Amino acid sequence: MSAAQPENWSELSPGTWVFGDERLVGRGIAAAGMTPVDITITNCRVVGREGTLPTGVAINNGKIVALARDEDLPPSHRVIDARGNYVIPGLVDAHMHLLYPSSVEHTMNLQHETRASAAGGVTTLIHLIMDPGSLTQACQEFVALYEQNGYVDLALTAAIFSDDQINEMPALVDFGLPAVKLLIPYRGEESLEGMPGIDDGLVYLTFKRVADLKKQGYRVFCRVHCENIEVFLKMKRQFVAREEEPNSWNEARPGFIEAEAMHRCIYLADALGCPLYVAHMTIKEGVDIIARARGEGKDVLAETCPQYLVLNTGNTDKLLSKVNPPIRADRDNDKLWEGIRNGVISVVATDHAPCCREDKQEFWTAHVGMAGVQTWLPIMLSEGVNKGKITLGKLVEVCCYNPAQIYGLAPQKGVIEVGADADLVIVDLDKEARVTHTDIHSLTDYSNYEGWMLKGWPVLSMVRGNILMEDGEIVGRAGTGRYMPARVK
Repeated sequence: MSAAQPENWSELSPGTWVFGDERLVGRGIAAAGMTPVDITITNCRVVGREGTLPTGVAINNGKIVALARDEDLPPSHRVIDARGNYVIPGLVDAHMHLLYPSSVEHTMNLQHETRASAAGGVTTLIHLIMDPGSLTQACQEFVALYEQNGYVDLALTAAIFSDDQINEMPALVDFGLPAVKLLIPYRGEESLEGMPGIDDGLVYLTFKRVADLKKQGYRVFCRVHCENIEVFLKMKRQFVAREEEPNSWNEARPGFIEAEAMHRCIYLADALGCPLYVAHMTIKEGVDIIARARGEGKDVLAETCPQYLVLNTGNTDKLLSKVNPPIRADRDNDKLWEGIRNGVISVVATDHAPCCREDKQEFWTAHVGMAGVQTWLPIMLSEGVNKGKITLGKLVEVCCYNPAQIYGLAPQKGVIEVGADADLVIVDLDKEARVTHTDIHSLTDYSNYEGWMLKGWPVLSMVRGNILMEDGEIVGRAGTGRYMPARVK
């Protein structure tokens, strides 16, 4: 909280505004004929990671300009009655794959996937740039395309595949990228289409360059996808030789290959002084690995995803849910929730990578990935908050505040504070609705949560004061989204 915010999120005194950097008597200013602001939100409870504040919100020129009791809010051109519901910061999705699959027309992909984001209360996406050539050029071209088509705001990271791209890292940082990513298991026959595989030597050089940039005062880190691909390939060959299809992708690509790679990456990054971020952690052992490493003073953070919190080998289709790392067992679900509650897991993000049924026809060749951005917040509200696994404040911490802080988007994103961008979501914790893929704006033609009755849904979302979704209907427009370079110094 800045100095202008209510201390300890206690109730504001009557007639007081928190406006800019000062506390002012609200009625006195209104009586003086203050110019109306754009929007006020009334009859709501504002949620931060510290707790809940019974206050209204005033918005002008895309920024939050006041927090005050309803009767003390400035006049406005539009008043939104939140009907007693909660207002949370717009979610910051730290793990998004746009333009996926690569065969999909780019303009269509960007518009559909960012509409899905807006419908789900996600107001900032952190997309991963993957290109075998110049990453700086790829970033520039992507931003130009995105700002013509995106509904929500955009930040970037990039995947490293070559020595030349390692040499580009200072330019990437200057462009506003706080992190690069190493897709460690995608090599050999598992290499991504059009991309070279990477080896441990490239991992070493990338960690070393990130560490060097950190020493120069940059706030940078390296994201890692942790799986031991060599072990998986040997196991796959044994299954194929026996003409045996595993019962699940988890059986073919078990948790210990993720744990081993986590240990290896944490050790090497620590030895080189590279801040490390473990992406999409799926395994119960991972919670203990991260807790132990952080307890030893190692600079490492962990992220998980909603699918790893609620899906497991007992409740989902093994082809439609095929993703790397795999969906695990229900005991992994429970331990990951515990890791969020205990602060071991810092971020929940989607790893949104929409596929269609035609992409998932055969066990070994089926595409990996699933759509998840529109159902992310409802899953967290229904299966997390409403079932007592986490508080609403913890949801804001891991889905809004922490990703904004970690990825250099604070103080614009991830908070409801005077001066922050008016990226807001009104949440109805009592609303119940059944998931059906026909209501999802993504280009996918199925949902892994098809038929689930979820309690707790977003009913309005806005980015920088632009209303994107209201009562389930998209009212925003393509081209609203803007690139938000990270603050790296």
